[in-house]
Amino acid sequence: MKTLVTRRQALAATSALTLAPFAGNAAEQEKVGMQLILAADVSGSVNPTRYRTQQDGYVEALGDSRVLNVIGELDPPVLAITFIAWAREQEVMVPWMRVQDAKSMDLFRNRLKNTQRPQIGINTFISKALLFCDRQFDQEFTGGRKVIDVSGDGDDNQGINGVREVRDALIAKGVVINGLPIIVKPPEYIFPPQPPEGLDVYYRTHVVGGEGHVIIESIGFDNFKQAILQKLLLEIG
Repeated sequence: MKTLVTRRQALAATSALTLAPFAGNAAEQEKVGMQLILAADVSGSVNPTRYRTQQDGYVEALGDSRVLNVIGELDPPVLAITFIAWAREQEVMVPWMRVQDAKSMDLFRNRLKNTQRPQIGINTFISKALLFCDRQFDQEFTGGRKVIDVSGDGDDNQGINGVREVRDALIAKGVVINGLPIIVKPPEYIFPPQPPEGLDVYYRTHVVGGEGHVIIESIGFDNFKQAILQKLLLEIG
C-alpha cells in the first residue's frame, strides 16, 4: 500500500534537511567570555627586524601569568582568540582557539611563534583589516565581548573616511576596537611617514572605539612587549 505524501509534507521534510547542518553547527558553538582578534600590521614598513620584535612581543606578553589571571575572571572563564596579519590583504595566522589555562595558552603561543610571516602586500589598509576581522566573529565560538585588537605603525593608505565609516559601523554592532599604534621617532626611519599629528592621535580619532575601548601606544618597536601586555590586561580585564 502506497503512502501519499502531500506537497506541504515534502516541503517541510526538505526544509528540515536543509536546516539541519546549520542547526548542528549552531549547537556546537561554545559560549566564551570574550572573542579576541589580535590583528598585526605586516605591511612594507614593518621590516624583518621590526616584525620579529612585534611577533616576539605578542608571544612573550601572552605568556605572562597575569593574562591568565584576567582570563579567569571572564564569565565563563574562557577566551576565544585568533591572530590575523594584515597589510593590503589579510591572512589568519593562528585560527580560533580556546584558551583557559597555561597549557592551552602555550599551544596558541607556539603556533604563533612557528607560523611564517605571510606575504600579503606592502600597503596599510586598516579599514579592510577591520572588515575582515568582523567576519571572523561567531564562527566557532559565541557570546562574550567581541574585541578587535589592532597594532600598526602607519595610517590607512586609503584615507580617513573609509576607516571612520567602517569603525562606526562595527561599533554600532557592538564590536570594540582597541589600538596599539607603534610610534616611530628619529633616528628611526619609516616610509611613508606617520601622520603629522602623531599616530596615537590618528588612532584615537579614526580607528578605536566602542564601549570601554583601550589604546596604548608603543614608543618604537622595542617597547612593544610591555605595551601589548598592558593592553591585554586592560582589554580582557
